[in-house]
Amino acid sequence: MAPGTTTARTGGGGIKGFLERANKSFQQGFAFSREWSWWLAQKGGSVGLFLASTSMVVLLPLIFEINREAMTVASERQQITELRNQGHSDRQLQEMGFLEISLHKPSVAAMKK
Repeated sequence: MAPGTTTARTGGGGIKGFLERANKSFQQGFAFSREWSWWLAQKGGSVGLFLASTSMVVLLPLIFEINREAMTVASERQQITELRNQGHSDRQLQEMGFLEISLHKPSVAAMKK
């Protein structure tokens, strides 16, 4: 082998050779990380879009329905309070068709620790 063959293939020795090999390594690492970060951003965008659209279709109507139910119960409780002030009993209120949850507060809410 010729004396210059080994150094030409590995980029030379010393500080200059080390810096050339390090530069090449950093460039390869940057290209690798750029490709993977782009792939990850694409997949993350797809997953994010899926989650956002699913939550809009499924969760938002559920939240609106829960809010509407709470407003209905509050309205019925106000009506029940007025009817009780007029002298109606719980049995009469049940026969009028008011919800059980509107007539009596849940026993869990009345418990104190």
